[in-house]
Amino acid sequence: MLAFDSPSLLVLWPAAAIALAFGWRYGTQWVLVAASGAGIWALSEFGNAALALAAFFGTAAGPAAAITVIRKLGTWKPADYRLDDVLRFMIVVALIAAPLDALLAVLGIRATDMLADVHAVHLFMGWWLFDALGMLLVAPALLAWARDVDSPSEALAERVRLFDGSAILLTLAVIAASLLLSGFEQRFYASALLFFYFPIVAWTSVRLAERATALTLFATAVVLLAARAYATHPGGDSLVALEGAVLVLCAVVVALLLQSVAADRRQALARAAEQARQDLTTGLLNDRGLLCELGERLVAAQRPNYGLVGIHIGNFDTIHDLCGPIQALQLEQSVALLLARQPGGVQAARLSSGRFAILLTADTVAQVRALSREVYSQLNGQVYKADHGSIRIQASVGGLLIDRHVLINGEDCLLSLSDAMAIAASVRDPQLFVEPLSQTMIDARRSHQGKIEHVREAIREQRLEVYAQPMVDPEAPPGMLSYEVLTRLRDRDGALIRPPEFLPLAVQAQMTVTLDRGVIQKVFGWLATNQDALARTHKCSINLSGLTMSDGSIAAFVREQRALYAIPADKVVFEITESEAIRNPGAASRLVDDLKAEGFGIALDDFGTGLATFEYLKRFPLDYLKIDGSFIRNLVTNPIDEEIVLSTVRVARRLNVRTIAEHVHSQDIYDRLKMLGVEYVQGELIGVPIPIEALFATAKLDEPVALRA
Repeated sequence: MLAFDSPSLLVLWPAAAIALAFGWRYGTQWVLVAASGAGIWALSEFGNAALALAAFFGTAAGPAAAITVIRKLGTWKPADYRLDDVLRFMIVVALIAAPLDALLAVLGIRATDMLADVHAVHLFMGWWLFDALGMLLVAPALLAWARDVDSPSEALAERVRLFDGSAILLTLAVIAASLLLSGFEQRFYASALLFFYFPIVAWTSVRLAERATALTLFATAVVLLAARAYATHPGGDSLVALEGAVLVLCAVVVALLLQSVAADRRQALARAAEQARQDLTTGLLNDRGLLCELGERLVAAQRPNYGLVGIHIGNFDTIHDLCGPIQALQLEQSVALLLARQPGGVQAARLSSGRFAILLTADTVAQVRALSREVYSQLNGQVYKADHGSIRIQASVGGLLIDRHVLINGEDCLLSLSDAMAIAASVRDPQLFVEPLSQTMIDARRSHQGKIEHVREAIREQRLEVYAQPMVDPEAPPGMLSYEVLTRLRDRDGALIRPPEFLPLAVQAQMTVTLDRGVIQKVFGWLATNQDALARTHKCSINLSGLTMSDGSIAAFVREQRALYAIPADKVVFEITESEAIRNPGAASRLVDDLKAEGFGIALDDFGTGLATFEYLKRFPLDYLKIDGSFIRNLVTNPIDEEIVLSTVRVARRLNVRTIAEHVHSQDIYDRLKMLGVEYVQGELIGVPIPIEALFATAKLDEPVALRA
């Protein structure tokens, strides 16, 4: 074993590595068992008690010291990454365990008459090399082989791929080529060829898991070492085997480092993927996580029936504003604990602020409804105490039963759940709604989504048609027109899509900002191209949606387009909706101020529908006030509507704001508006919306015929 004329025995008997593996897994006392085996083998092989003791201590001391030092380091400062563990392991083996074994072995051998002709330094270096190689190569392989797995699926995967066959075949090919060159006395090239083992090792380490890497590395290294030992002919230069050991030792170091880096990278990616699916405030899944969970479960071959329940705390924003973010967070964490305790629950998720969902296994709608009622009873009406008082929680719960035979994906499930939650929020106490998810509902939802995508595509591709509806404007000079711009869309086949059809879908698709920008650009461009129409335009009114009002860059966009097309600002009036102005008065006020500073006119549209007081008329520097058509249609027959219109006109006059009546469809209404002092009129009686080109082509220079009487 110890003679350098048979160096392969030093490699094929890695006693220290076995002692290290057993001691690490089962306890330090097992180091003595493995070391005793080495001592007994040395005694039976050489019949020398002193040599047997040297083998025992030269095998036990290093592994025992390595285990102790590594565990002390782990207690002092736990490793943050796999790379830290590997570096500690290699440093302890190379600088503590292997030198200690080599020192004790050399002292024991020197106590005998064996290897007296070998220099002590050479003996120490040889033992250190083979001992370190054994612990770095064999110990990880033994620990990987005996490693426990966490799940049956992982155990099956580990059994299927213990070794990388491609790496073994490539190593055998390199070894065969090296031996062939050695047979032709090309030893230099034969040794150089073995360096191709490094890319094989690197390729294996970055692809495979820790267990497969360790076992594949052991299998290929043993074959390579055996080949180098075979290449050492009797009486020849034993440095050939020593070169092979050094080569393998370097390859093992590279493999361990690369494998640890790859493992850390995989762990970091897995952690990032987990965090992307998890809500950090409650520990539940987030909306993306629930979507992924649904997607994985719905494509399973033998899936059960599932229930999906959504919970919405309707006054969560009020709790957040009045009680503060800490109390709101505590409320959401309490809801998360409540959902986690529900029987039959598979996964729970926090969809957004105050909105939760739970996925459960359920065979019938009754089971889904029972869980929904339980959650609703535990949440709704509960008094939430805070520093500034107490608030009664207002909750609504919607649920679905997803039959195992229904063809549906995760997105459709969440969209259908949103519909169920919206219905639950709209009904009276109890605000609870549960239904089975039928194929008809799914098809209707997909059809609706298809329409939304259709509208989104039309807006994105700017398939816009500009229509205009004339209005009576007593300030307009003879021959000039005042009109409101209205928008139409064209579908793929060129058919016209009317506003009632596409506007709600555009709002759902959150494309109204893009739509408004497209309309502004198209109207300004058309007027710049048609200078005669621009000259005959007194006032051109353009509507702005609620999302556009909240867009901080819309004023700059309007300014840029006006300058680009050289449109006089005093010819353009922007209409903002009263309900949107009430919802976001800060954004509306900033927009109005910016547009007024540029010289544009401002009109408040649909006045009266937002249940606002006249206070809002004082907050905005308005030029026009458009009375909503709901107060105009029955003006002649409804005294209440007449009184509302009269009050609006009086207040508007005090504020020097012009009033416009829209949806005027009869001469009687027009005459009554004149008596009430409303002179700006718009509606079917004046003219229906037509393409803007047609308006200027057919408009006469005097008052419309219907108004001459």
